[in-house]
Amino acid sequence: MHYLTREERMIQLEKMYNTRDLGGYETQSSYYTKTHRFIRAASPALMSEKDREKLYDYGVRIEIDLRGSFEREKAPSRLKGYKDITYFTVDLLSGMNVDVIPKDMREFKSIADLYIMMLEYCKPKIKEVFDIFLNHLDTTILFNCSAGKDRTGVIAALLLDLAGCHDYDIVKDYMESFENIQPMYEVLLSGVGEEQENFLASKPQYMMLFLDHLRENYGSAKTYLLELGFTEEEVQEIEDSFKI
Repeated sequence: MHYLTREERMIQLEKMYNTRDLGGYETQSSYYTKTHRFIRAASPALMSEKDREKLYDYGVRIEIDLRGSFEREKAPSRLKGYKDITYFTVDLLSGMNVDVIPKDMREFKSIADLYIMMLEYCKPKIKEVFDIFLNHLDTTILFNCSAGKDRTGVIAALLLDLAGCHDYDIVKDYMESFENIQPMYEVLLSGVGEEQENFLASKPQYMMLFLDHLRENYGSAKTYLLELGFTEEEVQEIEDSFKI
């Protein structure tokens, strides 16, 4: 195994954007993250038949849809019910009390505030996601939200940190989203409004702030997962399934 470039990790599809394999990153213990294990992506609502076939041939057998019910109803996943792919829904943001989230996102200093809130207030939902990872250790799993940047980005960052990846790779992986979502940028902008356009960015400092909070309050993704209720053995199983 060797370090994979951005282009090698990218899964080129016709109508599904920001779809990337999390494999091919070198860890601090000289292992590499395993390819065909975790795939991060934006919404699969518009994917073509060729896209579905390509992801299936790539090995995807599980999709975890992190979007809310309104998003899923408005734009259903085209992987749901496709061949023998198992479809899970985990509404990641439903773990956040509406009183916690500012009604106007302009009250956020940056989108990093939302990531930190997810880490703190969505623990049961994050545990649901990692329970699926634990129960399917030998399966290629795709997880997605609408843009594949924020909710997906938090889960991806926790996975990469759990594997022991370098912070600069975790940040780099996050940063790639902004360029990847350009084909769907206008659609995403219509959803947030021009006055909040900055929340569509994936600037390095956003992920750095998230990682700083994780380190200062939990130490690492591993200790965070232990606090969620996983055992040492279970956390190790998830980690081992992602390294080669």
